[in-house]
Amino acid sequence: MSADIRVRNAIQIARKFLEQYNSPVVFKSASLNGTICDITMDIGLTHERIVQVKIYITTGTILEYTQ
Repeated sequence: MSADIRVRNAIQIARKFLEQYNSPVVFKSASLNGTICDITMDIGLTHERIVQVKIYITTGTILEYTQ
């Protein structure tokens, strides 16, 4: 599987995780550092509220979630 597809899958995992607790979830950026994908999302309803999710792209495991 290509790195592009794995990053897209990681973004979808982060989105599904965040949508459990927040609405709306807006994708901001993603970067790949080896096998870790750093994803930035905005979960603010009226004001921008940025969160970062780190996902291990090989397994799709969420490693870290920070606000």
